[in-house]
Amino acid sequence: MSKVVFTLALAASGLLAQAPTPGPLVRLYPVALDANGQPVTDLTADDFKIVDQTKAQTILAFHKPRNEPAVPHDVLEFSNRTSGATPHATVILFDMINLVDADRLENWKALDKALPQLESGENVYFYVLNLEGALIPIHAMGPPAADDKTWPQGVATAFDKVMKASSHIRQSQIGAEEQLKRTFKALEDLANRLAAFPGRRDILWVANGLTTVPDPMLPHCNGDWVECSLYVPHLGVTLAKDGVAVDPYALIGSISPDVNYNMDQVALLTGGHFYSRQDVRAVVNQVAQGAVGGYSIFYDPGPDNWNNKWHRVHVTCERKGVKLQLRERYYALPDSRPAVERMKAVLMEAFQSPTDLAEIGLRTKISPLADGKKGAHLEIRVDPSDVLLREQGGKYSGAIYCLISDRSATAPLGEPTVLDLKPELTAEQYKMVMKDGLPFVQDHPTSDAAREVRVIILDQNTNAVGSVTFPVK
Repeated sequence: MSKVVFTLALAASGLLAQAPTPGPLVRLYPVALDANGQPVTDLTADDFKIVDQTKAQTILAFHKPRNEPAVPHDVLEFSNRTSGATPHATVILFDMINLVDADRLENWKALDKALPQLESGENVYFYVLNLEGALIPIHAMGPPAADDKTWPQGVATAFDKVMKASSHIRQSQIGAEEQLKRTFKALEDLANRLAAFPGRRDILWVANGLTTVPDPMLPHCNGDWVECSLYVPHLGVTLAKDGVAVDPYALIGSISPDVNYNMDQVALLTGGHFYSRQDVRAVVNQVAQGAVGGYSIFYDPGPDNWNNKWHRVHVTCERKGVKLQLRERYYALPDSRPAVERMKAVLMEAFQSPTDLAEIGLRTKISPLADGKKGAHLEIRVDPSDVLLREQGGKYSGAIYCLISDRSATAPLGEPTVLDLKPELTAEQYKMVMKDGLPFVQDHPTSDAAREVRVIILDQNTNAVGSVTFPVK
């Protein structure tokens, strides 16, 4: 019922029909490192040059990595971010399917010894992909687990139990194509779960190989793994949509040069890095550096770009000595939906999600309504580095939707309030906003059944979204 009411409320408001209608944008997450492998965090948009196929691109939105101290919250102030630094989540995937029998035991025992030595398990999760292609959580993703920094200390018992139950002869009916399909499905399933996390997201994929299955529809392909292999376009589109990088990790064992090439291509396809024979602690720390030195760039390649083909992207940094790590191509899958429908889909997901989304940072301070009315006065501040504010003639403008909805303990209630916000800032106001957040206020009466209120912010230009939920009783 909530879904129907919500859709009708949006349609009735007439706001979506007036929204900007940008075409699909390409989003890149370059990591900038110096010659010593340390993050470079002070680059500007002018330092980056982008060529898509052979066409130079104009950066539409540019976000720097954040590394500021956390802003202390006032009483009755709620936020979808707890730190001033760019957040980061890593999933370690121990892939039994793509570890040959002779290497599986050695890799298992090596991880058993190494994981308890991690400096912290915060925002690090651990899964096993068994021989049947099922994902088995050892330390699963979720808010309670995210706060557990000490889980690696006791992980060996749970890991050993799963491995002993899963260590048997591989099913003979699982052929090369089925093995590849199950591997890609596991990576995509993890990416879909990681998509709800803010900041950079990585899958550290412990494996010693990757099966290559040529696409039978491309018999005369040029031999390139990405261009010619089965199911790779689906993998590329899914991981790009979720903003997840895959970091192949050959911990122990032998891999051939062609397998090495394929795993390296997975890293280049997703913006990750291929690690081989390195200490687990060092690898996890290096993956985390991606968040510290990670940027976010949007550009609009134009409506003719989306042609069901692979596109190569070449990004360079004008500053000498800076090395960039990012995905080098993407599959230009057309999205036939009108821009309005794309926005509706994003808003619906945020409206119905059981947890808050943090792609756009926001905080909300609440206080009672005047004259004892039932509800709350909301003082909302949006992180301006997460939305597109266009500069023209010394002024900065944006386009944002704000939805405010009542919720029971488990689901939305009734129709949300839908606000169409068009901030227009002078240069001086822009400086203040970049320091203190983009502010606006709203009185929100609540129903008798409401236990919580959710504020949702959507950038109409980029479809980025963030939400924060807080109690009202």
